[in-house]
Amino acid sequence: MSRISKRKLIKALKGDLEVPVNRKTLLDHLAKPVTQEKWLRGYREWVEQQTLSTPLEVYEAIENIGKKKRRRKNVND
Repeated sequence: MSRISKRKLIKALKGDLEVPVNRKTLLDHLAKPVTQEKWLRGYREWVEQQTLSTPLEVYEAIENIGKKKRRRKNVND
């Protein structure tokens, strides 16, 4: 098993890790052009993944569950 840094592991788990493009992989990719149908299918899948299926308020409520509310000190105290 190869070793990987924590930073790269976190990026890979989030799906943000970019695979380096070299000349051979680029030429292989360009040799097989994508059809319009395949491109549209991939685009629709991407849009579905990027669209929130749950209202934003629900995500905000989940984010704020563990946060403590700060109380202002009374000026007269």
